[in-house]
Amino acid sequence: MSTWMLMALIAGNTPAMASDDVPTSWTLSPSPTALQVLVTYDRKALMKGHDHVLAPERFTGTVTWDVSDVSTCAVNLSFPVTALRVDPAGTRAQHGYEGATPDGDKAKIRANAIGKQQLDASSYPSIGFTSTSCTPQSGGTLVRGHLTAHGVKVPVEAAMKVSVTQDTFRATGRFQLSHADLGMKPYTAVMGALRNAPQLTFHIDVSGTPTPR
Repeated sequence: MSTWMLMALIAGNTPAMASDDVPTSWTLSPSPTALQVLVTYDRKALMKGHDHVLAPERFTGTVTWDVSDVSTCAVNLSFPVTALRVDPAGTRAQHGYEGATPDGDKAKIRANAIGKQQLDASSYPSIGFTSTSCTPQSGGTLVRGHLTAHGVKVPVEAAMKVSVTQDTFRATGRFQLSHADLGMKPYTAVMGALRNAPQLTFHIDVSGTPTPR
């Protein structure tokens, strides 16, 4: 087995062609399922709440990925906080959340999420991720980097599964942070009887096409 095929297998890729034939620069395509933050209510609170999915309707993202040496990868993603939407179509069912969120409630939840007490879009208008390293591991690749949000730069790592062909790039994975990691407190209402859980889950399922040369 050639070196590039071995590296592709370790990285969770399906080697379908010589590495020289596979593009190394990719432009990611926005979709409601690409970048998601799962916000759940605190089950210890006095009142029952609802779990929600926040996802940007648009973002910019690029990936450099060499199937012969994944350690050279580079990932850059960013989007304006105001691009976040609540429970885009199909995302609640994707994560097993029951029911549908009325449009009026979506608007209120979004206003709270991007408002002064949470992400504070007026002071911190963008969210971004930049990778610092990619390490092959069993079943995939460990991607480390920094998430910048709410004026805070947080180190994160995610176990990603990556598949690459001549025409498409796809990477899936997830990681968790707390509100405190981002310098925030979970949203609360009714004098704390209703509140969100401290933990936030970031769900990633990005795909892309070769960047035009």
